[in-house]
Amino acid sequence: MSFVRLSSDHQPRTREVFLDTSIHCCRLKGPDFLGRIEDVLRRFRWKGTSTYCKVEFGNVVLAQAEYYLRKLKETGSLQRVLDFIGNVLPHSLHRAKVTWSFNLLSQVCGSDEEERTERARLSLNRLMKLGVAFVEDFCDKPLADGTECDYARKGVTKDSQGQLKWRPPRCKRNHRQCKLDEFFTKHRGDFVQIRDAILALPSEKLTDQLKGFVEVVDRALQDPRVLLDYRDGCKRLADAIIAVDSMGYGCMFSQNVKESEVLTGVLRQDFYYLPPNTARGVEVIMHSEGS
Repeated sequence: MSFVRLSSDHQPRTREVFLDTSIHCCRLKGPDFLGRIEDVLRRFRWKGTSTYCKVEFGNVVLAQAEYYLRKLKETGSLQRVLDFIGNVLPHSLHRAKVTWSFNLLSQVCGSDEEERTERARLSLNRLMKLGVAFVEDFCDKPLADGTECDYARKGVTKDSQGQLKWRPPRCKRNHRQCKLDEFFTKHRGDFVQIRDAILALPSEKLTDQLKGFVEVVDRALQDPRVLLDYRDGCKRLADAIIAVDSMGYGCMFSQNVKESEVLTGVLRQDFYYLPPNTARGVEVIMHSEGS
């Protein structure tokens, strides 16, 4: 199946849609993305997400916001921060910082550098104070919570100096902070289906992330507790975990094209996507039809 452009009279198969982490992040990418997101969501009565998306949002966005606040404090100038990110940091090693500096900092306006710097600081502080509630408050409750991740409940914290911090998960199987191993065991058959669908893909469609899914699922089939090691387990399987947490929703809204095309195909979900070129509008794969 392939994408088709969403028509103005499109009616979704169900009135509930699941938002993965990428859509929450895209809400910070300016008016074009916001407008097209609303064009999709107006067709639904219920929008859901996973508590695990809160963790991923923290890793993708809040970690960068924290970094920019620290650099603003060090330099005292928004322009110096942008110069450092654009000209000093190696892009190959710090691609996320470059990307999110454009989304979170480059559009800050002011009459002079002092005002721009203060507005950037205030904007980043507001985002950090809202924290993972940025995800939760946008969606209808209850959120899917199959993993019962402790970090999704913790969110942003303060250090000893009162600075807002996002702490990425550092979980180990000997310090259990979720029920991901139980979640995997409960949905073992669904994860096997995802693995098998990936293995059936032609080599040109295999991304490093999809290959990682296969590797982690194979290890988890031997011992689900490997998923409790965040860096080598759950982090590498994140999109598949969120996808399985979305079961029960007939429609998925995501920007992770290659991965979500596989995942929604296995779960028989219709897949909504926003091409980077706004002239292409909104696109959808109707996985439910003829499945």
